[in-house]
Amino acid sequence: MKKLTEIILALVLAGILALSFVSCTKSSDSSEPSNTASSSQEDGGQNPVMNVVGKYENGGCYITVEAEGSDSAKFTVEWPMTDEEKEVYSFSGVFDTDTLKVTYSNSTKTVQSIAPDGTVLTGDVEYSDGTGVVVFREDGSLEWLDDNEAERMTDNQVFTFAGTAG
Repeated sequence: MKKLTEIILALVLAGILALSFVSCTKSSDSSEPSNTASSSQEDGGQNPVMNVVGKYENGGCYITVEAEGSDSAKFTVEWPMTDEEKEVYSFSGVFDTDTLKVTYSNSTKTVQSIAPDGTVLTGDVEYSDGTGVVVFREDGSLEWLDDNEAERMTDNQVFTFAGTAG
């Protein structure tokens, strides 16, 4: 019986040691994206956008970054205009691991009317062919540059990492 107890204790301790080794090999700081995009296509690994997914913020405007497919990023921008209205931009593009940029040509801008409880009442599409680029910076922030003449307010807008989306 004593021998069985010793074997069980040894197995439990080995399991704990293995789990702590695995957790130590993970990123030590999950509060910022790593922005060390490596090519996943060559080694069959994950989408490199996984290194920069999350929510980014600039003065009440939020950009949510998600991985899409094997090498693309999907963006949703929420820009509150008033308590009753916000602009929502949706676009995606291939993530360039060399330049840390995503160039897009499929941006849709929707103006949404918002109820006091936060639900969307209406959503009017203003355009669906917007173009631009998102640049991920080495400091963990991103810059959104929209090419649409009417959207020049987004030029040189730097968004800081606010955490994981959710």
